[in-house]
Amino acid sequence: MSSPDDVSTGPLSGEPSHGRGGVRDRLLEWSDSEVFKGSVSLGPVLALLTVFYAIPVALLLVYSVFAGDAFESPLTLEHFARFADLSAVLSLSWGDLPYIRLLARSLGIAVVVTVISLAISYPITYYLGQHAPDRWKVLLVMLVIIPFWTSYLIRTYAWIPILSSNGFINSALGFLGLPALPLLNNYVGTIVGLVYVFVPFTILPMYASMDGLDSHLIEAARDLGASRWRVFREVIFPLTLPGALAGGLFVFIKCAAAYVTPALLGGTSGRMFAQVIETQFGSAFNWNFGAALSVILVVVVLGSLYVAVRLGVDVKRGRGLGGGGL
Repeated sequence: MSSPDDVSTGPLSGEPSHGRGGVRDRLLEWSDSEVFKGSVSLGPVLALLTVFYAIPVALLLVYSVFAGDAFESPLTLEHFARFADLSAVLSLSWGDLPYIRLLARSLGIAVVVTVISLAISYPITYYLGQHAPDRWKVLLVMLVIIPFWTSYLIRTYAWIPILSSNGFINSALGFLGLPALPLLNNYVGTIVGLVYVFVPFTILPMYASMDGLDSHLIEAARDLGASRWRVFREVIFPLTLPGALAGGLFVFIKCAAAYVTPALLGGTSGRMFAQVIETQFGSAFNWNFGAALSVILVVVVLGSLYVAVRLGVDVKRGRGLGGGGL
């Protein structure tokens, strides 16, 4: 007859242990798993995104489909129908679709600002990444970042005396005998202000791509007889496209939903879609319609990015819209 001491339990006997030691072993094993490590590292980020992004967007969705107070009024789609009257859309009566026209104009301005920002960023980042002395690179990059040390509102206000009818630019034009230009309280002021505000967001990612570009590839292309434009088109542009796309997409998204700069520099003649949304939440106090407009803006921006990817923009491979690599 075997004694109780001859019976072994636990992990060494192959039997599952239900005691305190077994629970501790399972906890240690779980804490060493990739799931636990991922939860610890991503948990705070997911919580932040949930509280400040997911929940507000969910509230917008909820308010957009109620006629009045959420969960206290009937469900309706009248707010979306107010944005796009189906009869006016079918008859192409754009005069009866003010919100669609304003949204299209805002997206167009976002595209213009993005293109101008990239055009400004390419020569700057090319010099920084390929020609600037190493001892000056940090200082030059800091000069790009310095505007971030000043309030966004103050930097936007600073453009008012520059662009006004009696401002620096028009005073200089008058001194040269040239007519004054309407630069403020219209879309020109909005575009100028947005380019100034967001061009650093294209310079920084493009500088990272340009700084990592092998200069020997440029020299080899020039030695083979390629012109400067061809070197840019077939060497520099494809290899720096990921940085340009990263900065361009960020600027496009920010400009499509811009509010402060159009409000200060665009005035009533340079209104953008975000100002209409602010009016609905503010003076009009129509939160449901404002929420519907916000949802539409989010969907349109995300849809535009999806269409861009479907058309050939490939950030991973560094190609876009028919652009080839080396």
